[in-house]
Amino acid sequence: MMLLFVQFSYSAEFPNPFFFGLASAPGHAEDKLSDIWMDFAEEGKIPGFKDTPLAHERLRFWTRPEVDLDLVKDTGVEVFRLGLDWGRIMPSPHEFDELALRRYHEIINMVKLRNMDVMLTLMHHSIPKWAQSEGGWLRDDMITHFETFAQRIIQEFHSDVRYWITFNESNIFATLAYTAGVWPPGEKRSYTSLMELGPLKGDTLKAMDRMSVAHNRIYLWAHKHYPSIQMGIAHHMGYHSGKTTWNRLKSKFTGSMMNWRFPKKIKGHMDFFGLNYYGAEWIKGLQVHIDPLEEYSEAGRAVYPKGLYLILKEVHKKYPELPVIITENGIADATDLLRPSYLIEHLMAVKEAMNEGVPVIGYIFWTITDNLEWADGYCPKFGLVAVERENDLKRVLRESYYLFKDIVTKKTITEELRNKAWNKVLSHQGSERPFCRGEDGITALARPVPRKIVKKDWRFKAMSMSKRSHIKKSTQED
Repeated sequence: MMLLFVQFSYSAEFPNPFFFGLASAPGHAEDKLSDIWMDFAEEGKIPGFKDTPLAHERLRFWTRPEVDLDLVKDTGVEVFRLGLDWGRIMPSPHEFDELALRRYHEIINMVKLRNMDVMLTLMHHSIPKWAQSEGGWLRDDMITHFETFAQRIIQEFHSDVRYWITFNESNIFATLAYTAGVWPPGEKRSYTSLMELGPLKGDTLKAMDRMSVAHNRIYLWAHKHYPSIQMGIAHHMGYHSGKTTWNRLKSKFTGSMMNWRFPKKIKGHMDFFGLNYYGAEWIKGLQVHIDPLEEYSEAGRAVYPKGLYLILKEVHKKYPELPVIITENGIADATDLLRPSYLIEHLMAVKEAMNEGVPVIGYIFWTITDNLEWADGYCPKFGLVAVERENDLKRVLRESYYLFKDIVTKKTITEELRNKAWNKVLSHQGSERPFCRGEDGITALARPVPRKIVKKDWRFKAMSMSKRSHIKKSTQED
């Protein structure tokens, strides 16, 4: 078979004030942290955790943050997104750990001394152990607990933070924790917990709604006391669709509930719209389907750059008054074969949306260093930098690190960079790479299994691009 592919001359520039950034989270990176995720791991609910060298150390970001912060700085990014662990700061409902607050001040100062602005997340997929034992976001008093925490943090750090994120992916946290049961507390519920039928509303939707109430209250309080504060969310948005008419119809429901319910609840209480995008959600039956014809990250996210463009357009249509920040975008790829093209093609999608009037002001790549990927453990490798866990967590820079640095420094994607990255994918199509997701789309694997790189052109293509580009046709023997 002869495989036809095209090369585009279309390049992209991202001039100031557009910014690039990198991100991390306490549950991924901090050592000396006794949290719900470490309890979950000790209960044997994170596959492969106990067999992973120095698993409890995570990335030592608490004791040695400078190791990764220097790597972040050297890319040239203007913004670093990090979080504070709520449980570390509030070991009980009415107690603040002053030493923990002091250490976070030190870490944030390290970021600023490296000439980066701070984007700070208040809740990134983790709640205090005492809150977990009381029912977490399944209880109404969680709203007040979060208000108490958030107000203190804003008072402490308001002068050091450029952008505030209240909740990271409230939709994902609520669904995986309170319906699927694959996140702490690990108690599976019926999918009716995601249903709203008149006055009847499932527990998971109630949890999301409590988080929206908490966000709105904090937003109003913060703007009363600090009028110039910039506050938003980091909201997970996948491109929901299906391969049959019936599955496409079902994807309308999942897309509406997962993508738009939470933003609708906090409309008028955002200074920017932050979205996390990893790919398409191909719906089959009642869940996300792993399609053998599609390309995936190791973590089971379908690679689909066009989805980011379409979502950006829809965000702008629904929230035309808000600037937009890509608060996360990245791929788990230990081989680093797909990551260069993944990065470039998603940035091309962002640029196309910008060309069409979407006010995207920043792009944050996930992430700097391989880490503990929640219930997936250490199997998926999201980092621009690899970590040799058997070698005292030695950092090893991947090729994509240098590519990202080049793009950030020049704020430009050239024809040469784009085609080089895609030719790397082409030359390995049909070869095997690691995969850390079960075929059900949910189950995490302790060890990766081989999966072939698909023979499909998943690059971003847009009408305006084709008008501005010439096309070179080539063939490759299969």
